[in-house]
Amino acid sequence: MSQSTNAGGVGRRILPAALALVVGLGAAGAATAAVVSSFSPADSQARSTGLTDLKPAEEILGYGD
Repeated sequence: MSQSTNAGGVGRRILPAALALVVGLGAAGAATAAVVSSFSPADSQARSTGLTDLKPAEEILGYGD
């Protein structure tokens, strides 16, 4: 009896997985870059120029509207 190995089948299964991994990492990197480069205020600026008077939660969230 002879045993046959299907070495070509393993490569066919690894290629789509590797391609999906590369595309997924690229998409994650693009999303991270978009968030980092967004025009949001700096934390230090928000602390120094934020609200001076505290507002009640009901006023901000609109309970009962």
